[in-house]
Amino acid sequence: MGRGSAIRKGKQAWLDRTGRGRGLCVLLTLVLLASAPAMAGIVLFVPGSDQISSLGVLGIAEDIHGNLYFGTDNGLSIYNGTWHIIHRTYGVPGTGLLSDQVLAVEFDSRGDLWMGFPNGLQWIEGGTYIGVQDQQLLKSLDVHGLLLANGKMWVATGNAGVHRYQDGTWEWFQPQGPEGLGCNYVTSMAADSTGETVYVACNEGIWFTKNTEEPAAFTPLAGSDLVVQPGLIVRSDPLGGIFIFNKTAILHYNPPSDWNVIVSSPDLLPGIYINDVTMDPDGTLWIATNNGIYAWKDGKESDHLDATAGILNNAVKKIYLDAEDRLWFVTPGNVGFYQISRQTSVENPAIPITTFQVPTIAPQPGGPTLPQITPAVSFNEVQENPGPIPSSPLAGILNEIAEFFGRLLPR
Repeated sequence: MGRGSAIRKGKQAWLDRTGRGRGLCVLLTLVLLASAPAMAGIVLFVPGSDQISSLGVLGIAEDIHGNLYFGTDNGLSIYNGTWHIIHRTYGVPGTGLLSDQVLAVEFDSRGDLWMGFPNGLQWIEGGTYIGVQDQQLLKSLDVHGLLLANGKMWVATGNAGVHRYQDGTWEWFQPQGPEGLGCNYVTSMAADSTGETVYVACNEGIWFTKNTEEPAAFTPLAGSDLVVQPGLIVRSDPLGGIFIFNKTAILHYNPPSDWNVIVSSPDLLPGIYINDVTMDPDGTLWIATNNGIYAWKDGKESDHLDATAGILNNAVKKIYLDAEDRLWFVTPGNVGFYQISRQTSVENPAIPITTFQVPTIAPQPGGPTLPQITPAVSFNEVQENPGPIPSSPLAGILNEIAEFFGRLLPR
């Protein structure tokens, strides 16, 4: 046997051996997961053509029927018990989504879905895509934030501050302009429970405006040392006021002067980083961290969801509470939800997503003045997932076992 032939045979034997080993590890883990009792209330999904399209979730919104819309770095994913995925239609310029990078999603007061992209803005009105890529209207086409407040849509765009849209009229709040906005890049936006006051956070601080006053003007928010630190994020509090947080602390502000530090990372565990927060109607604050999800109520920890509880990965990047008390979470390994045990009635049950029509038309500037165009594609033509993947309390341990054996194998 020649030297070259021996090398090829040796290489093939190594590939066969390592391939079988990895396959056995994966198979063993799946069998153990399937045989373990499911963790009550936790459901997990992984990316795939028949599930969510990506773990790069950039925004989440819910319609009045309880359908969930996930803007991701790989298209728009929609969940109503099964998954539906919409991608940009490549090869047909100007049709469908402007981009597969869906940076933000929000519903307006009429129930139309708005989407922000790195190259413009779209909303779906009466089954028709309406696009805005006109820089006379949007001073930057990088639409990375959307917020509905008191019937008006606020749009964060690149380093060009924010815009506001209502009834066909666009307004621009120029950075360092006469309206008082003192920053360029808006990192997050939130409104109080009435929608009358809008807050925008930037690395330079936080500004607010009365959404009901005309003309609107921004004022810097003062009163706490936290609001002048970089990396601030604002979130609405359905019970009143707003939450302001960074990686190490969560502050609550209720105007005009009620400031309270709710929790700091050492209260949870030294070394914890705070990534996101949301408040449920019962007054429990849910906190996404690099050590799972904490529930905080009455000044103390009331619950903790981590890998051993079934979420599989402790690094929780984003959370979102829907109308059915499902706490959605995004980690580097999965997307899922935890069903909060609170009895509520749902006035608008989920309807089949096939009733929502997806058109294919060219983006147009200007917005709702466009004529209606007959839709060409419906959700009947996209793939559906027959059901979610349950998790288990042993999943975190089993996942570590699989990773351990995987590291032992040659790569």
